[in-house]
Amino acid sequence: MDKFWQYFRQLLQHRTLLVVLVFGMLLDTLCAFAGFGSLVAVINQLLDSEETARTLAQKILTDDNVVAILGDRLHWVEYVPADPFEGFVATMVVIFLLAIIGSVGRFVHQYTAITLTNRTVMKVRKNVFQRLVHTPLNVMLNHSTADKLSRIMRDSSQLSRGFNTLIGKAPRKILQGLAALGVALLVDWYLTVIFLIGFPLIGTILYVFGRKIRKASKRALKENAAMLKAVQEGLQAIRVVKVHQAEGYERRRFNRVNRTLYSREMRARLFRALTNPSSDLVGMAGFILVALVAAHAVYYGETEPKEFIAVLGLLAMAGGALTPLGNLNNDLQDASAAAERVDELLHMPVEPNVRRGEDRSRPSLQRHVESVAIDNVSFTYPTGSRPAVQGVRFTVRRGQVCAIVGGNGSGKSTLVGLLPRLYEPQQGRILIDGCDIAEHSLRSIRQQMAMVTQQTILFDGTIAENLTYGSRHAGEQKMLDASRRAHAHEFIMDTPDGYETSIGEFGDRLSGGQRQRIAIARAILRDPAILILDEATSQIDADSEAKIAEALSEFMHDRTTFVIAHRLSTVVNADMIVVMEDGRVASIGRHDELLETSDIYRVLCQTQLHGLNGGG
Repeated sequence: MDKFWQYFRQLLQHRTLLVVLVFGMLLDTLCAFAGFGSLVAVINQLLDSEETARTLAQKILTDDNVVAILGDRLHWVEYVPADPFEGFVATMVVIFLLAIIGSVGRFVHQYTAITLTNRTVMKVRKNVFQRLVHTPLNVMLNHSTADKLSRIMRDSSQLSRGFNTLIGKAPRKILQGLAALGVALLVDWYLTVIFLIGFPLIGTILYVFGRKIRKASKRALKENAAMLKAVQEGLQAIRVVKVHQAEGYERRRFNRVNRTLYSREMRARLFRALTNPSSDLVGMAGFILVALVAAHAVYYGETEPKEFIAVLGLLAMAGGALTPLGNLNNDLQDASAAAERVDELLHMPVEPNVRRGEDRSRPSLQRHVESVAIDNVSFTYPTGSRPAVQGVRFTVRRGQVCAIVGGNGSGKSTLVGLLPRLYEPQQGRILIDGCDIAEHSLRSIRQQMAMVTQQTILFDGTIAENLTYGSRHAGEQKMLDASRRAHAHEFIMDTPDGYETSIGEFGDRLSGGQRQRIAIARAILRDPAILILDEATSQIDADSEAKIAEALSEFMHDRTTFVIAHRLSTVVNADMIVVMEDGRVASIGRHDELLETSDIYRVLCQTQLHGLNGGG
């Protein structure tokens, strides 16, 4: 429960709203307390013909405690009807007025409670997402996207439910129950104490069952994330599913996850189902014990029947008002399990960034003008059994094109991912113009880089929004120029709304080649000093490829370019070629040199590098 209370303290920071909430809750409770007292008066009036509203008012106004607080106000008695029925009507009117005032207080309380809950959970979600976008890439890859989505959406909603239960209906009911108990204590403290004997046992039941519910709930939340993953993968890959007639496989996979989730959720059913009946049974036992003791006193003339009825009525109201304790405990245990999962995200490591202050304290890296040096760099993924990159060392001069080739798993993508510090090397340094990038502002490093990958990433929005992604301050003219240089302007103008055309989720309304040209235009608009290309023309037709290759050739002039090469045309024109094998540099040189000196490179040219006009 510690994590839940940690987040609950964030709710307590909204002090103005808390004051309003407490005011509404106390107003409702005070009206309920007065209402319970009025009900006792009603019972007395019905069972005792000599007890009228006027005589009751006289009794109250002459009480020493009341006189000490209000002074001598006995003249108010003349406004109270002396007739028994008229006095009864007056009492019921008072009860109704108290109900109206209490309802206003209840509205203020509930409205403010919902506001506080939603505002706090909104802040928690914001903090979680902010943490995630600054988490290092290698850490992010260890957790599925579906799991993170589940924690942000479903787990935070469970947290919201716990907050709302704690400050919403539950405290109102508890205070009303305590008010009824307070009136019962004033009427007959002895019988009320007997009723309270069972409360420690109820507390024990709630504690034991609560621990079981929290563990089961945490497991169920984990399986819920697995279900979200199955749904996400099946629907995002729906084209592949249908073409390969794999609907049956996806159905079975989902059903397995669904059954597991059902099993996890049902593990807590016994304790959830037992919580309220068990506590109610203990409460009923206490109520019956009180009834037996009171009945004995009435039958043997030791007390008046009206006191017996009043106490039993008040204790019944108190028991009914305190019944939500079981549901409160269940909701808090569910919220506690959710809080633990949310907290795990908030404690993930983060990259140094401006918001946290670390990045601002580091010197900015000046725009690249000389060289990029990979100096004995090694990197191992957290889950890796061997280094993905080991002892890599080479230097690229400004304006050169460096092609990186190698078989699958040779470390190409990991190596270029180290340049913008998507990963941090465990050994060695990456130097830009002689400066270790680990000692400089991350923002200033990435500002002068652009990356175009073979797997084009676009966002649900307009073409213009995707083009200016990361360069939102670029003017319209620069955006148009970048589109023309990437040979994207013509097809963009053929769309229904031009640059304001919505491209759908992941750009699904565009062809693969169109998506890739937008990604290239986006990189051009960024005006990077260092360009990273992962076969940026692999999904473009031959005619467009020739034009874009010419545009890229012009754009790469005077920029340092790293290319993960899959085509022979890219390799032939590169200023230097780095051949990777098992995370190490096997050889470095130009195309003609490596054909003579490197057996690995010759094999790559024959088996993996496509021809000048080959497909990607």
